Amino acid sequence: MNTCSKTHKVTATLRDDGDIDIHINSDCQKIQDYGKRLERITAMDAMDFSSSKVNAPEIRGDISPQCLITSAIFDVAWMELGMLSKNLCKKVKE
Repeated sequence: MNTCSKTHKVTATLRDDGDIDIHINSDCQKIQDYGKRLERITAMDAMDFSSSKVNAPEIRGDISPQCLITSAIFDVAWMELGMLSKNLCKKVKE
């Protein structure tokens, strides 16, 4: 579901210590800045939506609540943790 004309690509890499590196490539300056503030999350950040660093006001900044970037981050983190099927997501693609 596109809510703006911007494009974001999020990748996640599971580290040996259990944390997840997050990399965001976007043509939106607000999302680029957000990505710089959110370079690594914990497994608990991926599992506990309400207290996650992903949603923390000091990390989100002035990103609109309608922006789907946070959902994308949770999805890639869940895939890296084995909680969401990569094959299922590949079928959906976007």
